[in-house]
Amino acid sequence: MQTWTVVRFLHIVGITFFVGGQLMLVATVAPAIRRRGGDDTMRLIARRFGLGTLVALALAVASGIAMASHFSLWSSQILQAKLVVLVLVGVLTALHVTSPKSRAISYGVVVSSLIVLWFGVKLTYG
Repeated sequence: MQTWTVVRFLHIVGITFFVGGQLMLVATVAPAIRRRGGDDTMRLIARRFGLGTLVALALAVASGIAMASHFSLWSSQILQAKLVVLVLVGVLTALHVTSPKSRAISYGVVVSSLIVLWFGVKLTYG
C-alpha cells in the first residue's frame, strides 16, 4: 500500500470521528439525554468524546499538513479557506468548552465542521 494512501486514510478517519461524532451527539445523544438523562451523564459523554476528538483532530491536522506539503497545496485558495474555517472550529470548540449548554455554539461547531469537510472534498475532487 502506498504511503499517501495510508496518510489520506488516517486523515479521513480523524475527520470522520470528529464530524460524525458531532452529528451523532447533536441528532441523537443530546436530545435523549435532555429528555431522560442528567447533566452528569452528558458531562461524562462529553469528556469521553472530547478525548477522542483531541486524538482525531491531532491525526487529521498532522496528516493534513503532510498531504498539503507533499502535494504542494499551501497556495490553494480552497486549502486556505479550509484552514480559516478550521480556526473558527477551534474557537467555537473552545467557547463550547466554557459554555457547554449553549446550543448556538454547539450548532456553530457542527456547521463549521461540515464546511471544513466540504472544503476537503472540494480540495480532493475539485
